[in-house]
Amino acid sequence: MANHKRIAQVAGSIIPIALALLIGYFLIMFSGYDANQAFMYLLKGSVESPTQIMNTLFAATPLIFTGLATAISFKAELYNMGSEGQLYLGAFFAAYLGFTLKGLPSIVHILICLLGGAVAGMFFALIPAIIRAYCDVDEMVSTLMLNYVAILFTTWLAGYPFRAPGSSNPETYKIESSAVLPRLFSNSQLHVGFLIAIFVFILVYIMMNKTVLGYQITSIGKNKDFSQFVGMNVAKKIVLIMAISGIISGLGGAVEVLGTHGKFVSGFSADYGWTGLTIALIGRFNPIGVLAASLLFGILKNGGSTMEIMTGVPRSLIEIIEGLIVIFFTIDMFSRKFAFRKIIRQKIDIHQKKKAKVKGVHNDG
Repeated sequence: MANHKRIAQVAGSIIPIALALLIGYFLIMFSGYDANQAFMYLLKGSVESPTQIMNTLFAATPLIFTGLATAISFKAELYNMGSEGQLYLGAFFAAYLGFTLKGLPSIVHILICLLGGAVAGMFFALIPAIIRAYCDVDEMVSTLMLNYVAILFTTWLAGYPFRAPGSSNPETYKIESSAVLPRLFSNSQLHVGFLIAIFVFILVYIMMNKTVLGYQITSIGKNKDFSQFVGMNVAKKIVLIMAISGIISGLGGAVEVLGTHGKFVSGFSADYGWTGLTIALIGRFNPIGVLAASLLFGILKNGGSTMEIMTGVPRSLIEIIEGLIVIFFTIDMFSRKFAFRKIIRQKIDIHQKKKAKVKGVHNDG
């Protein structure tokens, strides 16, 4: 039974992706390009050589953070749409610690910057978490709006008080060399941040599958009222879950600054927070699924550049494919949800009929 359920889940993830790629194939063909050649270069550009594989992993690194952060909250049916804003604040505060602290050993400096980014993301996530837990304010609206607060606030900080002299765009001073995450290989942009992302993935997997908190997250996601009824302090758990989500997003922002940019640059995120939402959806809020979906999007992003250069197919078609994947997964998710509710209603009706029948027999006696 468990195996059949896993097979159904895997099939449910593969089919929407396959449909999106199929439609993308026909869109490329109808646009006058060679679709076979385009898909060949899409694949070649991402996995043909060790360097390209490493660059694909590099592209997937920030998506692993935002995907995991979103998956944790969504698993509990807490719709944290603020991963992008938490990413920005984590990135800025990591950069601030990176260029203001001097003379520290590299490992100490890096850890302080990573911790600063994680804490910044956590505190920003606590704002909507607390008002959701204790004031019943919709977290979807509050986190969505707070994204703009974080992005505009960090842009102001990088554009005025902490702007690097001579810079044409809002960006801070460069971080100290002691705060830079080293690259894993000289011929690739892949840096230690990828290993940090894998470490976070392992921690999240253990938390979700091997701990009481993971069980509580699933329980709250299925039925908050029942969880409260059996003795769980749901309000405190909501705050904790959102805080963990914010920590991971903030850490992702810190990794981007320390490993990729070397400073905070306004607009540095290629919609990592929003893409993380898509990845969490594709991965069905499962850490392994999130990791696989992150790698898929890493392939699309890295291979898309090669496809555009070699065939002339615009990268915007890759974005269309990504959008189609989201649409198909959303349709699948809602259809499953409504089907589940229908089954529950049917079972309740059957139970009530049986109960009424038994009561009628007793009354006749």
